[in-house]
Amino acid sequence: MARLVFFAAAREAAGCRETEISATSVGEALDAAVERFGPDFARILRFCSVLVDESTVLPDRARDLPVAETTEIAVLPPVSGGQHQDDQHQDDQHHAGQHHAAGEEATMSVAVLTVSDAGATGQRPDESGPAVAQVVTAAGFPVVATAVVPDEQERIEAALCRWADDDGVDLVLTTGGTGLGPRDVTPEATRAVLDREVPGIPEAMRAAGMRATPFASLARQVAGQRGGTVIVNLPGSPKAARESLEAVMAVLPHAVSLARASPRRAAPSRDTIDRKASES
Repeated sequence: MARLVFFAAAREAAGCRETEISATSVGEALDAAVERFGPDFARILRFCSVLVDESTVLPDRARDLPVAETTEIAVLPPVSGGQHQDDQHQDDQHHAGQHHAAGEEATMSVAVLTVSDAGATGQRPDESGPAVAQVVTAAGFPVVATAVVPDEQERIEAALCRWADDDGVDLVLTTGGTGLGPRDVTPEATRAVLDREVPGIPEAMRAAGMRATPFASLARQVAGQRGGTVIVNLPGSPKAARESLEAVMAVLPHAVSLARASPRRAAPSRDTIDRKASES
């Protein structure tokens, strides 16, 4: 018998603070919870980490862990989107906070930049940006800005710097311009404004994509930090962008919390980027 304890968005989706489920493994317990609480809970669970008897792991890695009579499984979404309002659960908050970053109670702002010549000129509707935004909002994060720019390096750089430097957006997601076409320059534009890269994020996305198609190995997306902002490139097709983001969504709040704690500014300044854009 496993005792499941829910926090933040997971608690809202489940409609209760905790429940007991008869199971022999963590995966069996989580599957039973999905069956019991429905599709909203299933969607939230995709972006959660779980605390299994004092150890925090992602749900996929926890599935084979055995369940004993005293096993407690705490479902911890990466962010709740706001402060908990129920004071009687302060002991639960403290318990979760010991094992999960304090960012669980902090909102992470997200901006989505679509890079597309056809989209910027209105020749084709933007489908990738809304697909990315849907994944973000389903995970409980607010999308505070969206934009579409052409496949021009200076325009991409200017948008990234504006959101990072002026608006203080926590996470910037780009979609498009990561392939091998002559105008695919999103990775080059992103590298030009980063303080430092985080290669593990695109590596994880490519690895996830290659389980479905070998063509994912051709994706050139990059990710990294500019000051307190994390910037992540996603592919241009709606399906690939959505699946790539889902592959790394659970780690992005922690990446943002680390970026906030160690801001840097070695990358080109906003003035330099704007000057280059105006000269082009």
